[in-house]
Amino acid sequence: MKTRGWLLLFTAVAALCLLFYVFAPKTGGSVVGIYQDGALVRTIDLAAVGESYELVLERNGSTNTILVEKNAIRVVAADCPDQVCVEHGELRDGASPIVCLPNRVVIKYLRDTDGVDAKAGSAG
Repeated sequence: MKTRGWLLLFTAVAALCLLFYVFAPKTGGSVVGIYQDGALVRTIDLAAVGESYELVLERNGSTNTILVEKNAIRVVAADCPDQVCVEHGELRDGASPIVCLPNRVVIKYLRDTDGVDAKAGSAG
């Protein structure tokens, strides 16, 4: 095969891999943890959410307004100056958590091992 053929084949395989990555069903849980000042404030199973609702977190007079929907969560408003948490958009499985540094809020998916320091085993 000539170089052009190999390049075309490589591009096609890369495109297929990208499509699979984007459209493949996401694995893992649907439970998110909302933390403020490092402490878990609330745990929400996004798959079990019926009607959408807003949750407001307050810290030292500043607020974060979080929109909770079925299978989706995002920050819709914040008093912080940079608005990074708002611009983050919806929390995506496997992606970076939503973080508001000025208000010390973190929203992330919980995994089976979150909160577990060690598992008990049999002593031999």
